[in-house]
Amino acid sequence: MNFLQDNIKKLYFKFLIPSLGSAMVMSIYTLTDAIVIGKGIGADALAALSITTPLLCILVSTGILFGMGGSVQMSVQRGIGDNEKANQFFTLSFILISIMCALLWALYGVRMPSLLKLMGANETLFPYALSYMKYINLFLPFVVFSNYVAIFVRADSDPNRAMAGVLLGGALNIALDIVFVFPLQLGMAGAALASALGMMLQVIIAGSHFVSKNSNLRFIAVHDISHNTCTIIGSGIPSFFNEFANGFIVLLFNVQILKYCGAASLSVYSVIANCVILFNSLFTGVGQAVQPIISTNYGAGKITRINSVKRMAYVTILILGTIFSFSGILFPTVVCGTFLDMNVELAQIAKRGVRLYFIAFLPMGINLLTSYYLQAVLRTKQSLCISVLRNIVLSSIAILLFPVFFGSESLWIVMPVVESFVLAISIVFVKTAE
Repeated sequence: MNFLQDNIKKLYFKFLIPSLGSAMVMSIYTLTDAIVIGKGIGADALAALSITTPLLCILVSTGILFGMGGSVQMSVQRGIGDNEKANQFFTLSFILISIMCALLWALYGVRMPSLLKLMGANETLFPYALSYMKYINLFLPFVVFSNYVAIFVRADSDPNRAMAGVLLGGALNIALDIVFVFPLQLGMAGAALASALGMMLQVIIAGSHFVSKNSNLRFIAVHDISHNTCTIIGSGIPSFFNEFANGFIVLLFNVQILKYCGAASLSVYSVIANCVILFNSLFTGVGQAVQPIISTNYGAGKITRINSVKRMAYVTILILGTIFSFSGILFPTVVCGTFLDMNVELAQIAKRGVRLYFIAFLPMGINLLTSYYLQAVLRTKQSLCISVLRNIVLSSIAILLFPVFFGSESLWIVMPVVESFVLAISIVFVKTAE
């Protein structure tokens, strides 16, 4: 594939389809766990899974931080024509993620009970959450490297191999989830083990690209380490916040919903949180599909090709966002019933909560793609501004203050309000970047 000369429409779909496929199957790790746990173990176990989400998001977002940060810089350098500099960014990003992985593995191994309590696990939820994270931690490096490997393999013109790894890993995850939880009755440990083994297979298959004859990625001596480290982190930090915030927001919602709404509402929110992970992954798939194309053409100064890819990406996001929003608005109890055995109380909560929250998905997709676009053209500060506003600052303030001033039901409209506000900023940033 030639990022600078191939037909731009064909190039877009060559990357979009594998990227969306990979994103969708990556979400299966979480969704399958949620469905199997909710149906096979119970509502308390599903709520406990929500408790573990922030810790899992830290692992996944670390892979995205160094994967996106390194691959953006690598792609820009390839567009300029400096392949040695491109491989320096690849090498340094690999060193950095390896160091962070070792630190997280040690932290999770030593302090897991304390971390779960910090996440809000009470006496009922703690045993479920600890059982799940114990087995995730055994395979922690594969969780961290899963996104990193996929991002670099796509950026090195091998999106189909990245998709194959995710598809086969997802298939293994589904099969083992069902076997471990239902006939073998391994509970939360079985669900965690199934996900971990699926991710391990994914990394092995996608990682085989690095030793294939088609790989242009090389480990070489790295120069100007401190400056290039800052460059990688600066380029990757917006994507880090986009992913990390999933866990951060879930943590705040868990605390506030338990405080103001109760355990039944938390079970419904656990369903919403899993839908957020799925839909966010698909939005991210569009962003990661266009990133290497845009970054390489940006390095080569080919603005017309960038604008063509950008238009196609936004159309894709609008279609996906519309489908996602209306799925919950029109069928809230069906959405929840996929994960939970519904009763009258849960159905009433779902009709209010799911319908209101799902309004957020249309502006959410636009904001997320805008962050990736700005990141790809090295508008890092603007990209970071969008990520921090929607994922940390505005969402935190709204989650903490809305129930105080507007009542407990207002928690369900926090994200529609936040995403709509940030949408106005995104539109301004895109216009100024053109």
